[in-house]
Amino acid sequence: MKRRTLLTSAAAGLAFSGIPRALAAAVATRQYMQPSRSNPLGLPRDHGPHPDFKTEWWYFTGWFSSKALKEPLGLQITFFRSAPDVPLENPSRFNPSQLLFAHAAVAMPSVGKLKHAQIIRRSGSGGVAWQTSKQVLNLQMPGWQLSSETGDTWHCDIQTPQLGLKMSMQQTQAPWLQGDKGFSRKGPSPEQSSHYITLPHLKSSGTLMLDGQSIAVDGEFWMDHEWSSTVLADNAQGWDWVGLHGNRGESLMAFQIRNKAPTAPPVWVHGALRSEDQQVQNFESVKFTPQRQWRSTRTGIQYPISQTLELDDLQLVLEPLMDDQELDARSSTGTLYWEGAVRVKTRDGKHWGRGYLEMTGYDRPMKL
Repeated sequence: MKRRTLLTSAAAGLAFSGIPRALAAAVATRQYMQPSRSNPLGLPRDHGPHPDFKTEWWYFTGWFSSKALKEPLGLQITFFRSAPDVPLENPSRFNPSQLLFAHAAVAMPSVGKLKHAQIIRRSGSGGVAWQTSKQVLNLQMPGWQLSSETGDTWHCDIQTPQLGLKMSMQQTQAPWLQGDKGFSRKGPSPEQSSHYITLPHLKSSGTLMLDGQSIAVDGEFWMDHEWSSTVLADNAQGWDWVGLHGNRGESLMAFQIRNKAPTAPPVWVHGALRSEDQQVQNFESVKFTPQRQWRSTRTGIQYPISQTLELDDLQLVLEPLMDDQELDARSSTGTLYWEGAVRVKTRDGKHWGRGYLEMTGYDRPMKL
């Protein structure tokens, strides 16, 4: 879902353009495109940006190892694009018709909490680029770049005072178009949906710079690319989402959109498993059940960091690499969320795989 943690209200966009919040209601509503089954996806073209949709993200999560470390680590990289509801007729080059955000986080058990960095910039400001005719994708902000020439190989370069990261990611399996050929429902109304592409099992390697130390790392990324304009229903609180790599080359994606009423059933659920030979099983029943809670000492938010995931007759247990994987993105996307590396076991305790669990809306309802 991801991606998923982007909070860009009309009022926030207007604040960037210098228009008082009191005038927000007087601004004409921006018209956005909506995902549709009648618009089939085409690759590698659709790995690139879709500026006529409100919200978009490119999201990488994975487990990594290094000869320099005695422990595994988790890496998360997310680049966001947002088209705020601002008056497009404003001719000023400062008009934030498109905004870019990015997050990066490293989970190391010996550190005990995430080391992370974030950035926000508007299109047109110095050092910002987000589209090029020579590449499928080239997102740039000062110190941050995500690019791909063909969609088969991806490159990310992040240089910040908090952390540095230079990674190359190579496709090993065919793209997985989620839902109905890339049209992924998120609620009871058709407009509550996204276009959704996954690249699982990306063979990845590079260099991580932490506290002045250069660390060579190797592992696998899960990549999600989603774009949408109206994702959440009015009664949606937030979501729990997993992207999991199985030991035998499987890929599993599942999510629930939680209801604002705590005892009500989820607004929407979905789960699917793709085997290494690309056979997809869509589950009829998807259920997340909390097993262990953790409360952040920084924000006071409580998250169910250990969960049981029941998918028809498949039951998996999710256990975090470490408890504190809360990401404070209030200075960029305006959100607080738990985004964490998890180990995955079967009901009888056998190791099934590993991946990432994302949980949003545990402090207040999410808005996209």
